[in-house]
Amino acid sequence: VMVSGDRAAAATPIGAALRLDGVLAEQSPAQKIETVRAESARAPTAMVGDGVNDAPALAAADVGIAMGAHGTAAAAEAGDVVLLVDRVDRVADALAIAQHARRVALQAILLGMGASAIAMGFAAAGLLAPLAGALVQEAIDVFAILYALRALRPGAAESAPATLPAEAGLAERHAEHAGLRQLAD
Repeated sequence: VMVSGDRAAAATPIGAALRLDGVLAEQSPAQKIETVRAESARAPTAMVGDGVNDAPALAAADVGIAMGAHGTAAAAEAGDVVLLVDRVDRVADALAIAQHARRVALQAILLGMGASAIAMGFAAAGLLAPLAGALVQEAIDVFAILYALRALRPGAAESAPATLPAEAGLAERHAEHAGLRQLAD
């Protein structure tokens, strides 16, 4: 859903081009907050904005994404994520990076906890002295941290292939996206 303070004549064609479910134009900051809260009641909601009028809605959303290159400081302060390039297509990149980082963090936690549980089992059986157990735990912690640093590897978030079925029209969306990218450039 696009929620805009702009006139309907300006917002509606953009919503149609992006194939959005709805376009709400000429919205005040209070109306934007109401819309974000209504959407958040149904599902986790991200709000993308760049102006002072967007800042309250950015703060109300589950995830506020501020366009920071030419946006206002108020929007950047209210947002959870600040994009340094004012391009909407970067929102998808930010989501992919966040999903990858979360996946790696959960894997590191599970590996660390699993290794600690195994070490505790050895310690409970009397096969691991307390001093050796402390050193093993430190090694496990270092391993888990080093494993979690994989999230910083460049390009790691883009490595996952799209898993949409052919009838979803992904090839058509890619062609449209390429045309929109040229238009945006």
